[in-house]
Amino acid sequence: MKRIFACLALAFAAASAHGQGVGINTTGAAADTSAVLDLTSTTKGFLPPRMTSAQRAAVVLPATGLVVYQTDGTTGLYVNVGTPAAPNWTAVSTGGGGGGQWSTSGANIYYNSGKVAVGTTPGSFRLAVQDTGSVLRVQANNGTGLLASLGGFGQVQVDAPGVAGGRLALLGNGNLGLGVANPTNKLSFASVGGKKISLYPVGTSDYGFGIAAGRLQVYTDGSAGGDVAIGTDNAGTFTEKFAFKNNGALAVGGNAGTAGQVLQSNGSGAAATWVNPQSASYANVYQTAIISSTPFPAGGGDTLVPGMSQTITVSGNAKAIVNYYVSLYNPLCTFCGNAVVYTGIALDGAVQHFGTWVVRNGEYHGASSAYMVNLSPGTHTISIVARATGSNVQLGSDPVTYGNSMTIQVIPQ
Repeated sequence: MKRIFACLALAFAAASAHGQGVGINTTGAAADTSAVLDLTSTTKGFLPPRMTSAQRAAVVLPATGLVVYQTDGTTGLYVNVGTPAAPNWTAVSTGGGGGGQWSTSGANIYYNSGKVAVGTTPGSFRLAVQDTGSVLRVQANNGTGLLASLGGFGQVQVDAPGVAGGRLALLGNGNLGLGVANPTNKLSFASVGGKKISLYPVGTSDYGFGIAAGRLQVYTDGSAGGDVAIGTDNAGTFTEKFAFKNNGALAVGGNAGTAGQVLQSNGSGAAATWVNPQSASYANVYQTAIISSTPFPAGGGDTLVPGMSQTITVSGNAKAIVNYYVSLYNPLCTFCGNAVVYTGIALDGAVQHFGTWVVRNGEYHGASSAYMVNLSPGTHTISIVARATGSNVQLGSDPVTYGNSMTIQVIPQ
């Protein structure tokens, strides 16, 4: 120990005598003119004081620039960048490599505290990049690689200059807002009118969606046809079901119909079709015409007029307007008088309406009437019944001029 102190004393004495720094080496070279202490060796290094983090924190009034090596926790060189009264120990390098607040793990580098700013001073963000020109580029050269991944909790926002959430906001629940900071749906737009989604811009025209005057607008490029079609897709093949033509026409299954036609529903199991109004009006009309000469038994009960029966089926509540004509003949009889004939409309066997007719002895007569009956969903049978009193009466006894007929028109409700 005495020899070491003696050498140091001689070295400092020499340094003081020459007015320069102290050089410690094996060659006798003078210290660099900019250094107070110049250590030179190719086989040995400089070993600063080693201590734990608690011992470092216990150093009394550490000088600004004081360097120590911490042996526990995050090991490495630490320098006091504060003042003796208010020390601020900052890692110059750590046991994992790197320097300052950056650390390495193998070939990787990471940051362990504080904020990073490029082109500006650190603010409230952990990472801030600011510039007036090209600012940031992230590029993946592998076509199947992951370009970027944002995980964890909280929101992701793309801000307009100086306006938080002014351009895009992605919430933790998956809601995406364009021009709105707090989207309430999976996709939300700012509460302003105009075009919202542009699918295919064409010059000054467009294909897309917009909002104007309290209306949802679906628009196309009118100069190129501009139909709006609704259909199905199968492996990229589109099948049109409905289309609103640029001229205002409505096409169903590719057919826009002809002038004067109307659109008819064919039920839930078939597509609607264009039909002529006349066909649509008389689609539910039934007509029966029978010529008969069957006599009524005198004094008998209600008898079905032969052939005057029609079975119909309705899917919902409906009304049926029934018109009928029955030819009556009271054969001439010397001792016979007039006959009274009752004709009526029966629904599923129950008489709904009756008419009374007096047929004089030896004369022809016609019984005709009209009545509307109510139909419930299902299958029903509408019939014409009759009964006679006082004489035998024949129906449709003149096969050329007279006969029996019935017309039924069903009106869905």
